[in-house]
Amino acid sequence: MPHALVIEDDDSVLDAVRDRLGSMGHSHDVACCQKEAEEHLLKTAYDYVLLDLSIPVAYKGYSDREYGRNLLHRIKGPLGHTQTPVIIMTAHDNDSYHLAVELMKEGAEDFVGKPFGERHPLEKKIREALEKHPPRDAAEEVSPTAKSQPALQPLRKAFLDYYPDRVELAGHKLAGPENSTQSRKVLDLLRHKALTRDRKAYDGNHVAKHALGSEDQKAAAEAVRQIREAGVKILREREHLECNGNDIISNRDKGYALGPLIQVRDGGPDAGAEGKRKLTQKQVTALRELRRDKSLTRRMLGRRLDIRLDALDKEMEPLVQEGCVKRTGAGAAMRFELVLDPMEVAHDKPAI
Repeated sequence: MPHALVIEDDDSVLDAVRDRLGSMGHSHDVACCQKEAEEHLLKTAYDYVLLDLSIPVAYKGYSDREYGRNLLHRIKGPLGHTQTPVIIMTAHDNDSYHLAVELMKEGAEDFVGKPFGERHPLEKKIREALEKHPPRDAAEEVSPTAKSQPALQPLRKAFLDYYPDRVELAGHKLAGPENSTQSRKVLDLLRHKALTRDRKAYDGNHVAKHALGSEDQKAAAEAVRQIREAGVKILREREHLECNGNDIISNRDKGYALGPLIQVRDGGPDAGAEGKRKLTQKQVTALRELRRDKSLTRRMLGRRLDIRLDALDKEMEPLVQEGCVKRTGAGAAMRFELVLDPMEVAHDKPAI
């Protein structure tokens, strides 16, 4: 089965790609930014790559076509995927078209316009690329970097962070916005069970009825299966933790619940330091970004929050005063560093 890496940060485009690859019988991994793509490419041999022309460097960052171009050069250079065909996905406009043609001279196999359809046949481009570059043995190594994989460590704790626009497991996206997919609906139901210490067994019928609004227990079971598989993939491949599907969602007492090592945190505006006050949405976003990178310049953090620097200072001042965030330097050299995560303080007891 051909295995692809899809590098795309637009959920609607990702849904279309997933459907088309699933119809072709191809498996795939997803990366939403340059940093995440490089992590995948250092560990895994892919039969082809679908690269969005305009991607951010880091999750939810600023998107630019040059970042896609830079990533193509790294795929064909330092990352060692010299023979892996890269198909550029681009908007159908003159600038994007001309840049895509240039990228073919720089190593890209082909390009396809969005949205996909008869005029922009994604499947045809993939088949043509695989004819020129037949899928390699799945056991074949990519590069010396990919040969040495860190040993899996025991899973002791993993945070499940809930935001209005996504759910993250150990800092990696597990599901999309509220009510967007069956997986997200099931995760929201299990979140409620965890936070309220509900001891009732949530069997397939209960999950189907209360999460999916139907009586289709097969759909509920399929959603649970997808969550388990995605969760195991995140913890094993990205965090190098030994785990199985029951560690993500257990099936005890003939009902579903989040695994005992999964701890729920509310990443929304109501997640306050020790419950004493509510965080604003901008403060939540700032903490999320600092949780990812530990330290960011004032200018970079302002860009990620999409606010003016004077407004950023007002949002960050309470976090600095409470000792959650450390501020160093001044002017252009000012940086913010996460010292104490108020979300973790608020949820420092096991949620299961």
